Amino acid sequence: MNFHHGVDLAPYNSFGVHTSAAHFCEVTNLSELKEALAFGAASKVPSLVIGGGSNILLSADYPGLVIRIDFKSIEWLNSDGLVRVAAGENWHEFVKSCMNHGFYGLENLALIPGTVGAAPIQNIGAYGVELERFVVSVSVYDGKQDKVVEFSHRDCEFGYRDSLFKYPDARHLIVLGVTLQLATEQTPNISYGALQAEFDGQDFAGITNQAVFDAVCRVRSSKLPDPKILGNAGSFFKNPLVSESKIESLKEAFPDLPCFDAGEPGLVKIPAAWLLDKAGWRGRRKGGAGVHQQHALVIVNVDDASGEDIALLAQEMASSVLGRFGIALECEVKLV
Repeated sequence: MNFHHGVDLAPYNSFGVHTSAAHFCEVTNLSELKEALAFGAASKVPSLVIGGGSNILLSADYPGLVIRIDFKSIEWLNSDGLVRVAAGENWHEFVKSCMNHGFYGLENLALIPGTVGAAPIQNIGAYGVELERFVVSVSVYDGKQDKVVEFSHRDCEFGYRDSLFKYPDARHLIVLGVTLQLATEQTPNISYGALQAEFDGQDFAGITNQAVFDAVCRVRSSKLPDPKILGNAGSFFKNPLVSESKIESLKEAFPDLPCFDAGEPGLVKIPAAWLLDKAGWRGRRKGGAGVHQQHALVIVNVDDASGEDIALLAQEMASSVLGRFGIALECEVKLV
């Protein structure tokens, strides 16, 4: 395994931001991961573990060691939909592979950028489906105990775009792989409004999981820019959860305010994109950073933006929503 120094991280983050890592390596197995962590400890520098870099914003040069997880393997454990996948596998390609093997359920999560390892950390979700529905366990390396530990679904403490692994006191836990239980029968889920519109007028009995996969890809491609073409990290902010009483007062001023069941008593979910649209952010720019013309929730690297450009734009967006609606937006993207 090779260690590199003074590495430009632009190819390793989906924003395409040019920042430098003092040290950098890619690891393909547990032995290499341990070697990398030992190097960081011996050098007395911090370590940052990344996968596809699709959910991070690098706002400055990193003074320590960046470790990119590149573990690869997919194990079809039985014919009943149980599969174990390594953290370095590309998420979208894994979804396609599951369908090719007759394992269903992940179609609504198609085209989400990044690697499998980030999926349970973020509890990724889209178009009415969240990953936690399928998680049996998550395999992690515990740096404090120097051993591999299997976390059950319950251990992971999943929430809306959240899990145990996102908290600061879990930095010693590095995701190695995920075990999922998928369906072996066609189970199309078109509960989300945008998908219902795609299948409007069609007989539900004739809708296949492949058709849902294709529809999700069409919808995402029409609304969200490809990070390979225009640097971005997808949705920059979470959809806020607010109290029912807050919704009532907001609807007096904004009768067209959309809201959805948050799955938690007394709370309602509001689309952050609607709030940002109302605040006039779609298409605006700050330095090299901008808000996408098609989706106010997506910040894009328009012209060689710095991480600071993007962070300042996000800060202004959140401040305007707080000032106008009294709602605090929480970043979905991790700021480094």
